[in-house]
Amino acid sequence: MNEKNLNLFKKIARMNQSSLKESIEKLMEKYYPKNHSRFLTKYFSFYEGDIPILLVAHLDTVFPKTPGEIFYDKEAHIMWSPQGLGADDRAGVFSILQILARGYKPHILFTTDEEVGGIGAKMLIHHFPDCPFDIKYIIELDRQGDLDCVFYNCANEDFQKYVESFNFLTDWGTFTDISIICPHWRVAGVNLSVGYKNEHSMIETLNTNSMWQTINKVCKMLDDVKKSPHFKYIEDFDEDFYFSRNYSFVDKNVRCFNCGKIFSESDTISVLSKTEAKYYCIDCAVEKLNWCKNCGRTYEIKDSNSELCPYCSAFKKISYKGDKKWQKEQPPKLM
Repeated sequence: MNEKNLNLFKKIARMNQSSLKESIEKLMEKYYPKNHSRFLTKYFSFYEGDIPILLVAHLDTVFPKTPGEIFYDKEAHIMWSPQGLGADDRAGVFSILQILARGYKPHILFTTDEEVGGIGAKMLIHHFPDCPFDIKYIIELDRQGDLDCVFYNCANEDFQKYVESFNFLTDWGTFTDISIICPHWRVAGVNLSVGYKNEHSMIETLNTNSMWQTINKVCKMLDDVKKSPHFKYIEDFDEDFYFSRNYSFVDKNVRCFNCGKIFSESDTISVLSKTEAKYYCIDCAVEKLNWCKNCGRTYEIKDSNSELCPYCSAFKKISYKGDKKWQKEQPPKLM
């Protein structure tokens, strides 16, 4: 994450929903001139592109206030904020802007109020009972994790295999904008990981490497558009379809980082290191792990006197230094 992109993400993260929507609509004039159809309402911003694939992200977050402090570990490629980062779904918004900056021009949809019931998506299908553009399939960039692809109730196996061919793993999900839009328009859609974890909590983090990997994969999907067919939404609640799949949430065997014995993942406690998750069996966790008094996350015990995880310890040191520069910054405009 270079300095320019880091600053852009911070700008996006520090805007409230209405300010972000206004700024993006000004920015989109650069990418989608007046000869392209555009539909700008209070609830959504919808643009006709030259590539028959629709990219979707939502503009709201669950947090009542935007973050002030935003920290970035350049070695671990992890971003977070003690006020709640809001990477769900500012990572999706950022990703779409990066794809546009590379010269791609798919159909674009930015929705509002996804976190309170998908109001923007519901208003979209109210305005457009039928899909207004030629759309082969829909990609939403609003999924936690690194490699997930989620199809909700869309049981189009050909579409699932196609998406998985770009190095994604099918997982389970409950709700996002496309779970409203796809069944109504009868167009297949997928929600892809954009790197955030622990969403809807103050300990949310964003792995920027994972986000960039997804951006690159989506670009490959856009490059492949001439070869891909139109994928229809196929609704199927057959248990054999859903529960015979090798979803990533299926329990797996892992090795305890301390004692080296093999355990079922559900019988271990995980802790994040800078490169990967470490697993500890219950016995070893009692000896080697602690729970942060501030945020509640697990962390490895390195200082017997410490009651805070490394993240919260870092925040404490910053506050002791009196570094309040961030308080003077005003949420800048994208344009």
